Amino acid sequence: MELSFIQDENAVELIDGITYEFPYTMHERDLSSYTVPWHWHEEVEFDYAYRGSILIETVNRTYTIRQGEAYFINTNVMNTKRKAEGSSYAVEHAHLFHPILLTGHYRSIFETKYLNPILKNRLVEVVIVKENTESGKSFLKFLRALTRLAETANAEFEIRSLLSRAWTVLVQEIEIQRQKELFETPSRHERTKDILSFIHKHYQEKITIADISGHAGISARECIRSFKNTFHQTPMDYLIQYRVEQAKRLLLETEEPVTNIAFMTGFNNSAYFGKTFKKHTKSTPKEFRRSRRQR
Repeated sequence: MELSFIQDENAVELIDGITYEFPYTMHERDLSSYTVPWHWHEEVEFDYAYRGSILIETVNRTYTIRQGEAYFINTNVMNTKRKAEGSSYAVEHAHLFHPILLTGHYRSIFETKYLNPILKNRLVEVVIVKENTESGKSFLKFLRALTRLAETANAEFEIRSLLSRAWTVLVQEIEIQRQKELFETPSRHERTKDILSFIHKHYQEKITIADISGHAGISARECIRSFKNTFHQTPMDYLIQYRVEQAKRLLLETEEPVTNIAFMTGFNNSAYFGKTFKKHTKSTPKEFRRSRRQR
């Protein structure tokens, strides 16, 4: 099951499979030919690099997760994911759940004693978990068990139990890594989040740097400067890249003609779309669709 990136009125990502009745879902995601765009959500992630290596980038650090390693992504951490350089594949098993599944209710002991010390700690963005500690071994064992339950009916109690046990060993693992000083102090990037939200929401439209900077309430020059400081590219370069990534997803997941996909992703004509797509992927849209589907 693939993640789709839909935003609510507050620009928070909504995740397929998460429901009010049971706020947990498991996705097997193939990142071999697809970059997950910059996003964030309230749900936390217990993930596992099932095949190949995965690169996760936040506004503060870049993390490489090797095959067989697990990783935790904290709530509301802005990140993007893609295949790590040198890896032929990148497939992850992602277990996403809202913290309320474990806390039960507001200000419960589970929330105040066990979850909030991590959820509210901005030093904890991404935690890579390996099998070189007892807590790491246990964490990976619980994630594999959760994957086996993914297609099992009436497994909600068992899933919640495994998530709770995984959380307790994650707390132990974070303490081990904290003592080794593996966490760095992050900086605030609320303005950058606001710019990203605007691009993600309006990428199908004709937007300019004036539109983007006007939304952020800053000059075009300051908008470009601050965005480049974080993402090492201009907002307009990011916009084009985001459109290409959305086009790649549509080419793989739908039967829409290439011309339709061009307009669906904000390109004003199919010729410009084809030229831009080839520049970013080294193949035409039709070649990309055909080669990936033959794998």
